[in-house]
Amino acid sequence: MSKKYLYIIIGILILIIIGFATHEKTVSLIMKNKEDGTTVDFGTLNKKNTSSKSYTFKYVNTMHDTLKVYGVLDGCDCTTSKVREGIYHRNDTVKVETNYNPNKYKDKGLTVKQIFLVTNKAISKYDTIYPLTLKGMIE
Repeated sequence: MSKKYLYIIIGILILIIIGFATHEKTVSLIMKNKEDGTTVDFGTLNKKNTSSKSYTFKYVNTMHDTLKVYGVLDGCDCTTSKVREGIYHRNDTVKVETNYNPNKYKDKGLTVKQIFLVTNKAISKYDTIYPLTLKGMIE
């Protein structure tokens, strides 16, 4: 085998190793606690003592003169969310009220639930959809 092919194989292996090393760092970064308003860690819930957990997400419209809110979509039927649909002006606060029922399914351990605010203008990296996340431990 010539040295040229050996260098190519070594280069490809190095790129693969760097890719795996970068992937692991990215995954661990995502799992860190994020308290920026879009992710709420509700802590530890005991299913026997808790029938539901409520939280109000607040989004302040600082990006657009007017923002139309079409509604909110729940990621599963163990969460129920509501928002006032309509036009929000600059610096208005959009409040999304969410209620999570840990007894709906057999949730146990780390639980992550998502809710999606749907608007007419780009407000996140997901364009017109603003993801909101509830997470915590279920015992």
